[in-house]
Amino acid sequence: MILSTVAAVAAYPRLGRRVLVPWAASLLADLDHVPPYIARNGVASPATMWRFFRSDRGDEHQHLLHRWPVILVGLAMAPLTPFLGLVAAGLAFHRILDDLHGLLKTPWRRLHWRMSAQGRLHARLHRRDGHACRVCGAMGQRLELHHLTPERT
Repeated sequence: MILSTVAAVAAYPRLGRRVLVPWAASLLADLDHVPPYIARNGVASPATMWRFFRSDRGDEHQHLLHRWPVILVGLAMAPLTPFLGLVAAGLAFHRILDDLHGLLKTPWRRLHWRMSAQGRLHARLHRRDGHACRVCGAMGQRLELHHLTPERT
């Protein structure tokens, strides 16, 4: 939301009030996540939905407004309908930000995990046990208490 607003402010001298269209499209692009969430989990507060999608438990499949073919059709229609082109530009900006976030998320989380006390303990146990589980012998996987947790049927 912040980056969309900064981009809108930067584009205001060039686009004028028309900058509100791509800005609003970029912000409203995530509304296509709401109907599947409500269908699966029932009605919830916006704060609950926000926590759900920020926790990476949210569904990873692309929703309609996040699909490149839809965005590209809108951009291709821009000469015929400038309003649709502005909407598609906002959706494209949003999708690019989502893609960049996906690229940066994994290394950041890995670094955050390694810096945490639990991550340091995990690394020490991993080295101590020769990078293998003491019970099942699994190699190279996170040392979890999988052998102590009963299987759910």
